[in-house]
Amino acid sequence: MACHSSGTDCLVCQARGTDCRCVEPDSRNHWDARTTYSRTQYAGETSSGLGTRGVTPIYASLSPPVDALPESLQAESVGHPQAAGNFRQTGNSFDSSPHFENYWSFQDENSYHFSRQHQVTQQLLSPPYSHHDRPSSVDYHSEMVMPTGREHSMESMFSLTRFDDQLNWEVETPQSPDLIESPDSDEGSDDFDDPENVQSAVMGFLSLDRNVENDGLSFILKAHATWISRFLFEPLQVVHFVRHGVFRCYALGEESRQILNLLAMSANEITRSADYDPELNSSLPTVEAIIRQRLTDASNNSKPSRELDRQYTLGAMLYTHELISAQCVVGSLSSVISLMQLAAPVFRRACPDSLEGLVNLPSLFKTMIVSLQYYSTMDVLLGVLTGRPMFFRYDVEFRSDAPESIFLLEDAPGTRWLYGVPDRLLVTFAQMNGLLEDFGSNVQKGIAEKLEMEIKEMKPIVGSSTEPILSVGRTVVQECWFLAALIYLHMGLCGADSADTRVVKVRAEFIKIIASVRPKRHPDSFLVLPMVILGLATDSPNERSMIRRRLLRVSECSRPGTMGNDFVRILDNVWSNYRPIVWSDLRRACWEVSGV
Repeated sequence: MACHSSGTDCLVCQARGTDCRCVEPDSRNHWDARTTYSRTQYAGETSSGLGTRGVTPIYASLSPPVDALPESLQAESVGHPQAAGNFRQTGNSFDSSPHFENYWSFQDENSYHFSRQHQVTQQLLSPPYSHHDRPSSVDYHSEMVMPTGREHSMESMFSLTRFDDQLNWEVETPQSPDLIESPDSDEGSDDFDDPENVQSAVMGFLSLDRNVENDGLSFILKAHATWISRFLFEPLQVVHFVRHGVFRCYALGEESRQILNLLAMSANEITRSADYDPELNSSLPTVEAIIRQRLTDASNNSKPSRELDRQYTLGAMLYTHELISAQCVVGSLSSVISLMQLAAPVFRRACPDSLEGLVNLPSLFKTMIVSLQYYSTMDVLLGVLTGRPMFFRYDVEFRSDAPESIFLLEDAPGTRWLYGVPDRLLVTFAQMNGLLEDFGSNVQKGIAEKLEMEIKEMKPIVGSSTEPILSVGRTVVQECWFLAALIYLHMGLCGADSADTRVVKVRAEFIKIIASVRPKRHPDSFLVLPMVILGLATDSPNERSMIRRRLLRVSECSRPGTMGNDFVRILDNVWSNYRPIVWSDLRRACWEVSGV
């Protein structure tokens, strides 16, 4: 690791509280990202005001020298040629080979395999909708029955859950939105357990304190293992790629290593304390400033050819998924939207699709480039959860290179491993978001019926696990997402309110599932987002109280100033109307509570 300021310890060593043992960088290896190019039509400015003030500028070479890795890992890197030698320095800029996306990607582009071992711009402050706020006058009603296979899945799930752990249905007096904290959060219970031994799978043969170089790499791996075991829905699906992604990024150069270290320290700071305060912990703000600067530079500059520009922007998107995921845990909803907005033009240029058309979502997932997968997933989910238009419209047609069938597999090339949203359902969510933007609550009856049947035919897909209770929890989460999708369909696209019989029927099934599962971090932390949608469909004070208590037991929701806490406050705002809820109430509440 190299020092980045003459005569003082580097930022990483300062943050870790250790003596700096780094080596001064070779100035010949620095890449000047400030080279001026023509501004693209997507250029934008950060709206957070964070900037890079107080952060030492870092423009390290992205040339990934194999000898930068510990000796024990050099052979492994040589065996993976995409991990080294893909960049050439030319003057004050860099040339990238067509394989940049292989750094921190699950597979080479267009080379998806069905083996778990070898895979695992709108404005920030858009005003609420105006012309789509009214409930639909279309008399749409569908009396469809859940398919037999889905019913059998639900019966099997309930046979494994604990009905003796029924929740307290007493009515609670709603708290002030400004005082949303929970004395009964999930901290100190099963938060730091690793029942599936994720840490060993990520760490492999490395151990701490073997030597300075290995110690730094082990520190990064251990932090990644802790993070994914705590915050990912199916961490075993991606341990292989997390491990090799760290190795590859570690070999990219000094800037990349500093970012990895800062991310690792941020992960440790966030996971070790329920009282995490970004103002008292410098790692996350520092790495956010660096990544924001990279995105700003990429927005303001471009390369002469489409392929070179795509490689350039893929480099700028590196690490954005880790930063956004951290902000989803400790940052506010507005901070997440702000970061998504800043990354939007860079994301679009990094996608393989032509800039003149829409990004095809199934094909994008099949590339297995995690930064692009993550961004598009969050774009779709935030569209559902806030009522805001997505940053991008997506083509949701399944093509021959990414047929629908591969998204129904256990090892599908999507992001189910992230938050538990079934891959096939995420594509449907993107389609529904587009329909809401185009037609509001007046979607044609035939389209709505087709979507309803499509959702009801979907089934949970759960990977194998050494812990049966985790498999049950993962089934619960996916079933809840299917029910959340039906609520979105009825209320968002068909104009039903929370008192509509269609909504009441789905809500009752949702509540039955939630009440049958013991409150624990897993699955509750992955039920937060679908429970927000459930809250929009709930009129009963008892049910609202249960949802609120369940949300506040999750540390990400009990801590003020976080996205999860913002969603609790948004529900409080919606519930304050004292009338049946309509979908447009969500949009207004997001605006009033978070300004987004």
